[in-house]
Amino acid sequence: MYIDTEYFGRIEIGDDSIITFPEGIPGFEELRKFTLIDMGEDLSNLFWLQSVERPEICFVVTDPFVIYNGYEVNIPDNDLELLEITKPETVLALAIMVVSEDPKEIRVNLKAPVIINLEKKLGKQVLLQDESLPIRYYINRS
Repeated sequence: MYIDTEYFGRIEIGDDSIITFPEGIPGFEELRKFTLIDMGEDLSNLFWLQSVERPEICFVVTDPFVIYNGYEVNIPDNDLELLEITKPETVLALAIMVVSEDPKEIRVNLKAPVIINLEKKLGKQVLLQDESLPIRYYINRS
């Protein structure tokens, strides 16, 4: 199928690459269908989480385990059930990035990762209970 995007124009994606977010993403609850777009080898830990329904909605996401040493994701039971997660190896956790022209202002949300069941193609942004995890973790500050 083809989808229109604001940043990439019209692209072709397979039906099997659509990830359904049963509850949407906070602030975008009406949007339920997304796809992950790889940024290429040079940016292997970065992806675009592109809305299938609205071309202008696209999030930059990254692997939080690479960004934050000792990062752990303990998914609440009700979210495990919603996402139909039964095996840890089917889970992909991604952190939403806020990209700025000033590299010192680039940050990720470690408190609320996007969790995707790769097998079932289900996703949700999950609020973790770990109080030590920041909502705004600046990746380029000393």
